[in-house]
Amino acid sequence: MEKVVPEKGIRNRYSQAPFQIFMYDQAGMTSTGSAFFYEFKSELYLITNWHNLSGRHFLTKEPLSGRFPTHIDIKLATYVSHENGDRYAFTAVAHKLEIYQDCKPIWFVHPEIGEQCDVVAIKILRPAGCAENFHLPVNHISRLKIPVKPGNTAFVIGFPSSLSTGFGLPLWKSGFIASEPHFGITSGGQPSPIGGLANGIDLPAFFLDTQTRQGMSGAPVFCSFIGTWNVNDPYEEIDVSSPGFWDRDDVAMNESRMEFIGCYSGRIGRDEEGAALGICWGVEVIEKICAAAKIGKNPHFNELADDAEV
Repeated sequence: MEKVVPEKGIRNRYSQAPFQIFMYDQAGMTSTGSAFFYEFKSELYLITNWHNLSGRHFLTKEPLSGRFPTHIDIKLATYVSHENGDRYAFTAVAHKLEIYQDCKPIWFVHPEIGEQCDVVAIKILRPAGCAENFHLPVNHISRLKIPVKPGNTAFVIGFPSSLSTGFGLPLWKSGFIASEPHFGITSGGQPSPIGGLANGIDLPAFFLDTQTRQGMSGAPVFCSFIGTWNVNDPYEEIDVSSPGFWDRDDVAMNESRMEFIGCYSGRIGRDEEGAALGICWGVEVIEKICAAAKIGKNPHFNELADDAEV
């Protein structure tokens, strides 16, 4: 019988999904982050955070370090030839990707809230030599839907503090879904006697309770569920005593599965920092960005214009 999980090798296919990215300006590397591939209408997109590529906070637009990327490297599992040219080695190799064309970003932003969404998509072709069994689009690793609920375990798989293992494999940071995923969050709001928080910025994201670190920005987030559920309608109330239940073929019984649920982008303010809350932008956000294909604005244009006037 063929082994499904190797003893000496990668033991979880989700470890193969994300890849590390390096941001550069003219002076060298400015920061590191995480990214992943997503497939939409048979085309491949690189998904990461807006702040990774802009070097600015996505809400305040303030510089994160005073250095702004002009291009990035994407570090992918790749077959490379040895010096003798007739054999191949397998390792992670950085591939350069320009993120501006004629001073215009190549990335797509959210069609409604634009740069207030910390997710961008770049249409991309898989680089030559990149292993076909690595960095699969996250929405193709598993198509099975699970109940995604508050309290479920969530895994953010990326590169905290620029760390990796082996030939460039990511690390898993665990936490929990900390808010109702269907409802958005409010950044900077104040308590209100009516409704939720008032006078804040509403964002199409949900909270994760997790202690993540710099370098994980842009990482894919997966939800884990163990139990029994309807694979076609994950939120159906399951009653094993109902007539005909044991004849059903649409129920997963006491199984453990994972589902891709979004893109991680870290904390957004002091309140979230103190509460150890990060945010996850859901699949619907990524789908909207890819469908609209709205090119983002140059994040430094206004600053350059102001400097020119002075």
